Amino acid sequence: MTDVCARMARMAGVISVVACAPAVMLAEGAGDAPEPAAEEAGAVSGGILPQLAMSLRLPENLQLRYPNAPQPTEEPVIYDRVLPFFGQKAVDRGYTLPLPFGISVIGVGNEQAQEITDVAVALGKGAPPPPGTELKDLPFVTLENVVSDTTTKQIKLDAWILPNINVFGAIGRVEGVANLDVVVDLDTAFPPPICTPVDPCGSVTANFDAGVDATTVTLGASAVYGWDNFFLVGSAAFTDTLGDSSDTVIRSVSGSLRFGRNWIVGNGIALAPYVGVSYLDYDEEIEGVTKLEDAFPDGDSLDVRYRANSTNVDKWSGVLGLNMGFRNGVSVQGEYNKSASGDRVLVSLVQRF
Repeated sequence: MTDVCARMARMAGVISVVACAPAVMLAEGAGDAPEPAAEEAGAVSGGILPQLAMSLRLPENLQLRYPNAPQPTEEPVIYDRVLPFFGQKAVDRGYTLPLPFGISVIGVGNEQAQEITDVAVALGKGAPPPPGTELKDLPFVTLENVVSDTTTKQIKLDAWILPNINVFGAIGRVEGVANLDVVVDLDTAFPPPICTPVDPCGSVTANFDAGVDATTVTLGASAVYGWDNFFLVGSAAFTDTLGDSSDTVIRSVSGSLRFGRNWIVGNGIALAPYVGVSYLDYDEEIEGVTKLEDAFPDGDSLDVRYRANSTNVDKWSGVLGLNMGFRNGVSVQGEYNKSASGDRVLVSLVQRF
């Protein structure tokens, strides 16, 4: 998306979360940018500043234009791009359109407390249960204190299908660990003759890092609305694991609402700081085997093969970000998300064409 929506997919922990902030959004009477050439005002030139635009007729103070070109150009401007649909109508009304296509490189770092559900395990004394062993829901085995620490790298493609609607798809790789405690009541798990009232085994806790390594795909859409130099961006995205050969299954649904303002500085550099809120419902299936040495009185180890679903504890977070756009269609963005139990950092580089 224009540097606006190009990063809404948030992963976070995985994914996919990409933030949204426009590179430039100029409105009537805003700022003192130099007057553009006629074709630039019509957004035909490939070197123009990426901008937002509206396809509907709005009040005069909501139209997104260069400040010194508040009226449609006297000479007709032919918009010869396939997208967005109704682009020619928008140009005829004096709107400046964003460059329709974008490619983004996105990196996300995410650390967040997780909640564990649907725990299934198989226990072994002195040796791990073999692969393929049936895992069962055992009430005397719990997984606690789960914290995931992941990084995501994504390549994203986006397109403006309407002057104010952007759709995008991304493929990425999420890697990291989920640190957790496996707590086992040995006396319940291994009744006599292994554990007896005379010689109880007690409870043990094994700390373990479950690896996260998966390829993900993301699909989403964003919508923008602007007045004067201010903008409001809403987005939604869905992320899932690609294929079924991976041991890690990751799914997330994300949404966000961001509000900010554009400033034009220097030679047409657009700065757009913004704040907002982000929603992320993140579900991950984790599997692993962990061992606790000398867990039994006879010196044998406790081996646990487990599978569980892990989801983020706090689904809402605050957002603070900055987007910087340049006249050649390049933009860079940094964003920080903070919740009560974790944080997420996102950086992206976008080229529009």
